[in-house]
Amino acid sequence: MDIALVWAMAENRVIGKDGRLPWRLPAEMAHFKRVTMGHPVIMGRRTFTSMKKPLEGRTNIVLSRSGIEMPTGVHGVADFESALEVARAQAARDGVNAVMIVGGADLYALALPRADVLHVTVVHASPEGDTFFPAFDCAAFAEVSRQDFAADENNKIDYTIYELRRKASAKGL
Repeated sequence: MDIALVWAMAENRVIGKDGRLPWRLPAEMAHFKRVTMGHPVIMGRRTFTSMKKPLEGRTNIVLSRSGIEMPTGVHGVADFESALEVARAQAARDGVNAVMIVGGADLYALALPRADVLHVTVVHASPEGDTFFPAFDCAAFAEVSRQDFAADENNKIDYTIYELRRKASAKGL
């Protein structure tokens, strides 16, 4: 079963500012929804609390060391291994072959060494931010697909969506 990371980052690796995305790209958000729909999603507590509600159509698993109370239907777990265990069991029940890691930066750093697939959107801008995607070895992954999108009336910034898969020779890094 694949561990997939899904995120959008600016060219300067910014992924957030003040608990929010520093851009508004509705088409990219629709892509995020398509990629994650039907899959268990694992996120950190700050990512979860930045959302208005749990992600519909997906089992929400929230990693929190503080043990905050979760809404009905949201799984709260204390560590990454427990999150993966819950997600993998749910993925098997749902008949899907991946669990999705959807943020934030600390969780991405934990998951990157074990990631099989990366769904990354590069926003062609360099906004100010306070949260950054961790550095990783791009050479360990092969590009599966790439789609370039030009700014339009609803999406004011150019962006590129990549799907990367870990190379077999890079397993176990």
